[in-house]
Amino acid sequence: MNAKTEFLPGNTISKQFGVLLGLLLGTTLLCAGDKPWKAKSYQQWDEKDLQTILTESPWVRVTPIQRSWLPVAEKDVAPDPQINGGVRQMPAPGTSDNTVRAGEESLRELNVQIYWQSSRVMRAATAREAALHGRQVDVDKYAVEPQSEYQIIVRMGDMTPFAQHDEKFFQDSAALQTKKSKEKIVPTHVVYEKNAKGTVQDAIFFFPKSISSGAPTIAGDEKEVQFSCKIGDQTVRVAFRPQEMVDQSGPAL
Repeated sequence: MNAKTEFLPGNTISKQFGVLLGLLLGTTLLCAGDKPWKAKSYQQWDEKDLQTILTESPWVRVTPIQRSWLPVAEKDVAPDPQINGGVRQMPAPGTSDNTVRAGEESLRELNVQIYWQSSRVMRAATAREAALHGRQVDVDKYAVEPQSEYQIIVRMGDMTPFAQHDEKFFQDSAALQTKKSKEKIVPTHVVYEKNAKGTVQDAIFFFPKSISSGAPTIAGDEKEVQFSCKIGDQTVRVAFRPQEMVDQSGPAL
């Protein structure tokens, strides 16, 4: 008796192949969609991961501001040349002395970068970046060191407003506002970090994590926290979403 080779029906093969293909595709998409702060430990983050964390993660916000102050780069620019015995040249018809000169419009707007720096994700990312660039940093210690207060860093390409006012001025000009509880949280203090030239590089705002009763200032089920700060003649506002600010170990504020 001849042995028979049993073949699965064509539709069964197609179904099994479809299921397998779907699983493989789903796994591929899942891996591609994983964020580095969830998919890897900070010891494994590379330059690309750090770029994503420091520019596109839930702990980072970027918003434009219209510069109403004289940019640092223009303060030492010589005045317009004088002609006809010291009389300023008359402006062209339809213009005035305070009309924005060609090329200055692009200088009016700059980005305000705002970081929720007390998060272990941000602390690990900044320490890891420093280590990858050759600086002697204890990444593990810096990343997991407990923070008694929330810390938010404000940074701009031109920090002139912060050079013009002290930390107390901005302490009184900033706040956190929770959306659900409507609580307004004011900074306990502000610290300026300066670069090697002695100019302000970052403004760090410190906010309490709890009130006098011990209750948290930001509840575990809070969905949105707005940071606001008056800079120049404008108020900058950005929203952070605590439910998205989560890493492998859980909530990370």
